Amino acid sequence: MVNLSDVKGNSRDNRTSSHTHIKGLGLRNDGTAERQAGGFVGQTAAREACGVVVDLIRSQKMAGRAILLAGGPGTGKTALALAISQELGTKVPFCPIVASEIYSTEVKKTEALMENFRRAIGLKVRETKEVYEGEVTELTPEEAENPLGSYGKTISTLLIGLKSAKGQKEVAIRSKYLRSYTKGKSNSRSDAYATEFDLEAEEYVPIPKGEVHKKKEIVQDVTFARPRYCERQASRGTRHNEYDGPVDETKDD
Repeated sequence: MVNLSDVKGNSRDNRTSSHTHIKGLGLRNDGTAERQAGGFVGQTAAREACGVVVDLIRSQKMAGRAILLAGGPGTGKTALALAISQELGTKVPFCPIVASEIYSTEVKKTEALMENFRRAIGLKVRETKEVYEGEVTELTPEEAENPLGSYGKTISTLLIGLKSAKGQKEVAIRSKYLRSYTKGKSNSRSDAYATEFDLEAEEYVPIPKGEVHKKKEIVQDVTFARPRYCERQASRGTRHNEYDGPVDETKDD
């Protein structure tokens, strides 16, 4: 029996706050601000100035530079910063902090600031992997005698039949790598079985194109907060089942 455990990520929970209604800067195509748009009312000059900053960031001309929004309390500085992050999209990390997170008796100020700096620095990890991608048509375990000498048996090899648009392949996964395979997540079903089930929660996708054994480029956006954890959690399968561990190819059709 496979034991499943939840791993808590490093992302913060999105809760309803005083700036949840901010959806963007509310600018027109020519860069001018509408009076009421994106959750803002007024502040047209400040929103247009932030629109110029967004254009500089998108054109990669703001590297190594910072922006200081000065003003009195309640003038909309945090709302403007949040609107800039909304315009840049979710792939650009945005890490809001308050003074109570910095001043603490348990964590030093420099350590709290460095942790938030690491959360705000984005990385793009690009990796090329050899994967086996296809519709699972067969799962056949091969049993062997228990090396501990008991009456039970252990699974020595798992034979998996994979089917793609250009053919089929049968691969054998050895026992020492079965744990990494069972931890994978099945994201969808083949559209060939869409009429056999009446489950609205299931997603049906077509059979993968190309060969079963292929090279695939995986791109993941991570931060400096936990880069090693994020690398291990790289995309393991976007459709059907993908496995990038050691296998023994036994048969091609």
